[in-house]
Amino acid sequence: MENKQTLIAILLLLVVWMGFSILFPPQSQQENKVAQQQETSVSSSVETPAASSASVDRSVSGNVEFPLKASTEKGTFVVETPRLRLTLAQDSGRVLRTELKNYRQSLKDTENAVVLVDTLQRGVGTLGFGGTDGFRSLEGLSWSRHDRGDLHLSEGEEVSLVFTAETAEGLDLVKTLEIDADHYQINVTLRIANQGRAPLSGNLVFSHVQPWSDDMKGSRYEFVGPTTLTEEKKYQDKVEDLRDGEKNYSAPILWTGFEKKYFLTALIPVDDTITEAQVRYLSDMVVTSLFIGYQTLSPGDVREFSFKTYMGPKDFDILSAAGHRLSDAVDYGFFGFLARPLLHVLKFFYGFLHNYGLAIILLTVIIKLLFWPLTQKSYTSMKGMQKLQPQMQKLREKYKDDKQRLNVELMNLYKEHRVNPLGGCLPMLVQIPVFFALYKTLLISIELRHAPFFLWIADLSAKDPYYVTPLLMGASMFVQQKLTPSTMDPMQAKLFLAMPIVFTVLFLNFPAGLVLYWLVNNLLTIGQQYLIHRQKN
Repeated sequence: MENKQTLIAILLLLVVWMGFSILFPPQSQQENKVAQQQETSVSSSVETPAASSASVDRSVSGNVEFPLKASTEKGTFVVETPRLRLTLAQDSGRVLRTELKNYRQSLKDTENAVVLVDTLQRGVGTLGFGGTDGFRSLEGLSWSRHDRGDLHLSEGEEVSLVFTAETAEGLDLVKTLEIDADHYQINVTLRIANQGRAPLSGNLVFSHVQPWSDDMKGSRYEFVGPTTLTEEKKYQDKVEDLRDGEKNYSAPILWTGFEKKYFLTALIPVDDTITEAQVRYLSDMVVTSLFIGYQTLSPGDVREFSFKTYMGPKDFDILSAAGHRLSDAVDYGFFGFLARPLLHVLKFFYGFLHNYGLAIILLTVIIKLLFWPLTQKSYTSMKGMQKLQPQMQKLREKYKDDKQRLNVELMNLYKEHRVNPLGGCLPMLVQIPVFFALYKTLLISIELRHAPFFLWIADLSAKDPYYVTPLLMGASMFVQQKLTPSTMDPMQAKLFLAMPIVFTVLFLNFPAGLVLYWLVNNLLTIGQQYLIHRQKN
């Protein structure tokens, strides 16, 4: 195969691949392992209408009473840690508002913290219990707790909030929230005892509520919506699809929750009692739930069930430390095995440079040095092919009617002059995975969120507001092309002159951090080409 044909194929493939992945990124297929249950009509109320339970139904279906209501008759109280500020219902402990104190709402809003969930004005609480059949009365219970007012925890401190309730059927309940100031997780435990005279049966459900409006939809660069991770696959459900019915996923469930580009709220089972996760849309809210397997409590029986919830940033290190494969929420794609080390190196450089823009430049220089021998070999090979171009053209004219003989003579020519026709392309192929790994790293890593560089670039995770760096990148790509030895005919050369324009258009809305990497890489390549050119002369 001739070098120019290989080069054309690789570069065109690269452009198509990048363009398609950016303009039309693949969304996860919503494949359910469990057949959808019977569709439920949803009223304008957030409370599901009660259904008769004369016969025992062991399936999770439309007659579920979801734990959505949160009475505020007894007011609210606040639990504040160095990381979280939680507003809870005084009478139930359900979370009405979650704020992440170490993250700002936007680059311009430096006062207000990121709000993950806010149902304070809707009379709806999250992280509550409900149930089916004999446990339907858990919804809307009046809980009680020792009133200690607002709580402020310092590093290293923990607190356990205990709420109690009882039902008319004789169920005694103790709900405990364990909050650790050093983490974004909350441990939730429900102890349930049947003090009545009759056995009670049904499913227990633990739910998270996320208010939804269509302006929350993610862009083509990100997914925003409910996510469920099983041992086999991660499922991301589009909210518009949930309007046609709920989605059910069977155990083993690792977690289910709601994710945004940089933040995650997840419900995490900690034992094997979970049989199903369910995602549904109810009255402008996305409800993600974990279902405990069908239980029968005879008189005198006592059971205890535990869960965890994570409410925090999609920081790979923090999620990894939390366990339960929460780090799968950070999707670095096919080249994740390269992206994660690159992120660690980037954070290491930031530790002493204190500027992610400078860290990106230093990382680019190091990557360039590592690939310097490959790039030099590629350039030298293309230079050799360029020198052989007149002889190659003569052979093409001489054997234009005998393709097989032409290929033999070309290979003999390459062998005689010790030139590898693929030598200019293979080094490029090796570098492509590194580029795509860094592309994903800079695109989704929360470390670059609101990270400034200098002057007008105040956020490396957002596009350059004045498009200066994309235009410089395009210009540098044009210069790089001019310095690259070519064996293409004039028509092909004109085609490739359009490449800088194509890349510039694609990069206009890229994160400034990624454009910075590409620009610096181009400038270093130009410098290397200039040095090699001087050596050859």
